[in-house]
Order: sequence, then C-alpha cells, then structure tokens
Amino acid sequence: MSWRDAVQPALRVLLQGDSYTDPHLELLRLGVEHPEIAAETIVVTLAVDGALVTGTMVSAAAWEDLHVRQLGEADYYGLRKVVREALGHLDQAAEDGRRRREVDRRFLHLRDVTYRAGRTVRALPLWRGPITAVSGWTLGTPDPD
Repeated sequence: MSWRDAVQPALRVLLQGDSYTDPHLELLRLGVEHPEIAAETIVVTLAVDGALVTGTMVSAAAWEDLHVRQLGEADYYGLRKVVREALGHLDQAAEDGRRRREVDRRFLHLRDVTYRAGRTVRALPLWRGPITAVSGWTLGTPDPD
C-alpha cells in the first residue's frame, strides 16, 4: 500500500465537517500503521475523560502482539495455554505471509504508558482506547511538576 493510499481515509476525515475524529490525530494514527514509516517514536499525551494518558504510539498489530504476549506471560485465569496456542497460529500466519485482519481505525494504541488522574499516577505497559474519547492531545510528555 502506498502512502497516498494510506492517507485517503484521513483526507475523508479532513473533508467531513461532522466527523468526531480529530484529523490531525488520525494522521498520526495512520502514520504508525504505515509499514514504510518508522513512526513508533511518536510520544503523545491524550486527554481522556479528565485524565492524561501519555505513551508511545504503536500500530494495532504491534499492540496486539505485545498484548497477547503479556497475557501469555501472566497466566490470567488459566489463559496461558490458550494464548500460547494463539501465538503459534499468529507466528505461523506471519511465516506464511498471510495478512492480519483489517486495522480497526476506531482505536489508538500506546505502549510505555503513564496514566494521570488527579494525584494518581500509574505506569501501564499498554493502553488501547477509542479515538473518539480523546478530547485533546499534544505531542510529547507533560512536565513532572
């Protein structure tokens, strides 16, 4: 897929006056999804439901891989065996060159996350949230004080 093909959905968002998706944030999301762009160094701070969520943007595929591996390592509710089997299928699909399902454009994906709500600060390995829940955003991280 060319960059021009990847930008078409963002251009539709830019041209729609009634869209709830921020077109500039959508362009960043598209950037991390595009295979020819090394965009996994984009750090953003998102305002979501009164909290600040800061992290490095990653593609949906990268987030999914990290999420599934995290589940496999932690053995949540006995899922270790199921997750290992799923990882085997994902690895085999990658080796066979089969594509993953279409990217769900409704979500943003972050890694190495800091969640701030009032005086509460939490570090999270991963975060996934609907792009429409973002009420504001900026590149970079907030000052510590």
